[in-house]
Amino acid sequence: MKELDKRICSACGQEYKLTDKQKNEVIAAAKRHTPNFILNCPLCHSLDFVHPAEMLGIEEPHQEIEQTDSRLFCCPVEGCIGFVEEDEDVKGLYGCSECGTEWKSINAIYRDIEKIISKYPYREEVYKKSGNAFKSVPFDKIPKGYYSKVQKEDE
Repeated sequence: MKELDKRICSACGQEYKLTDKQKNEVIAAAKRHTPNFILNCPLCHSLDFVHPAEMLGIEEPHQEIEQTDSRLFCCPVEGCIGFVEEDEDVKGLYGCSECGTEWKSINAIYRDIEKIISKYPYREEVYKKSGNAFKSVPFDKIPKGYYSKVQKEDE
């Protein structure tokens, strides 16, 4: 297993030192076979998306990790960098675990998407409108710097 000391940020490209807390979180995520994990870069304050097992040098070529991505949209709440997901137990109930906002219908989410785009036009970059509905851009295609802009909205 590789030693976890430093990391090159996927957002700014600068090398930073991992804190003990970050190291423990990465190790725990790798043990749970979490395919993707988010660290915060202390230099640019952006989200740094990592692959825990890869960071530890663990190769698991025969193990298939089930990736069930339940994220529907970037959260349309001001200043929130979370994702909207449908509640797995209650069909038609949606929420963001980052800010705690809940929506009782998909149309309520669409209304909030319209409002946030109206207030912050750059937010349209992560939503595709199709008729009266919205779809998300692929999460790996979210523009660089998007999360930093969102975090500054409610300042």
